[in-house]
Amino acid sequence: MPFNLDKFVTSPSVEELDSLKKSEIVKVAKHYGIEFQPLMRKDEIKRYVLEYLVDEGVLPSTVLETAITVPTDNTFELKRLEMEMNKEIRLKEMEREREERERERKEREMQMQKEKEEREMQMQMQKEKEEREMQMQREEKAREHEFRARKICPQISGG
Repeated sequence: MPFNLDKFVTSPSVEELDSLKKSEIVKVAKHYGIEFQPLMRKDEIKRYVLEYLVDEGVLPSTVLETAITVPTDNTFELKRLEMEMNKEIRLKEMEREREERERERKEREMQMQKEKEEREMQMQMQKEKEEREMQMQREEKAREHEFRARKICPQISGG
């Protein structure tokens, strides 16, 4: 059954107000000139309408007492969901940070391994260079020795 604003205005009731959609409650509030923010929740706008109707003597004040005892919003559920979402966000941030630290650790290990291999290669090259120099010195000494030996005894070395 479609909502009839004139019918509601003629005989308003809490029961009918409770059954209305937000858009219909907005129509009622506008009809009575009740100020509200468009982003307000349905329950909040309904509360304004009830307070107005009580203030105008259209509805008894007991309506507000009942409305107060009945939760009109999902504050606790929203807070719980917000906390869960924040927890999930923190967990994801912690996981991302852990992965970043692990990646950095692996990069450092790879860099250290590369530096170690470079040092080992340099040491090997230095060792080979020293061995070549020692071999050249031995060959030089052998030539000098042979040269002296020829100088001293030309008949021995020349044959």
